[in-house]
Amino acid sequence: MSSIATMLNTVSGWLPAFSDGFLVTLALVGMCLPFAFVCGMLLVMVRLSRPMVVWAPTYAVIEFLRNVPTFLLILVVYYGAPLLGSRLDGLYCGALAIAVQHTAYLAEVFRGGVAAVAKTQWDAGRAIGLKPASVFFRVILPQAMLKVLPAIGNQVVVLIKDTSLVAGIGVVDLTLSGKLVMERTAASYEVFILVAAFYLALTTVTSSVFHWLELHARKRS
Repeated sequence: MSSIATMLNTVSGWLPAFSDGFLVTLALVGMCLPFAFVCGMLLVMVRLSRPMVVWAPTYAVIEFLRNVPTFLLILVVYYGAPLLGSRLDGLYCGALAIAVQHTAYLAEVFRGGVAAVAKTQWDAGRAIGLKPASVFFRVILPQAMLKVLPAIGNQVVVLIKDTSLVAGIGVVDLTLSGKLVMERTAASYEVFILVAAFYLALTTVTSSVFHWLELHARKRS
């Protein structure tokens, strides 16, 4: 019992540092997700354009971003931003790099959903007098989103885990908080077990939310 009490007392002493790091991780997710969703939607609209001169460059950008390591992209933004006169700190550089890459991932997810919607739905939308943009947003997109909800949920979980990479540029997120705690105390690997527990809690909640949305969408369809 005394050893358990000692362990709990030790862990409680780590919690303030972990809570600060956890808030930074949440802030990163909060910055990246809206950017990635909105820009991913815009990117897929361009990607689905008919003229090759329009969609070909977009396709090239998407493929480039999807195939570049996330940490390398973070380093490019972090060290490249000052050369362009930007004064963004590590937090925003990391958020920008992660958001841009996940924009490409989500654009492909959205494209797959749109492709899965029957072409007759486009015809039906035009038949009732809707303009192409209205057909896309009012008829095609809602159906496409329902079809790819599980894939979107998976991508959001990947984004959450990718935020840990900002520790490599000195951002004191959840991962770096664990490293700092380990360096300042006599703790060892058990610190990172606690870090993993924080990430597991966050990703489990996220997965559960998307699972609930999927079930709710099935009931309504």
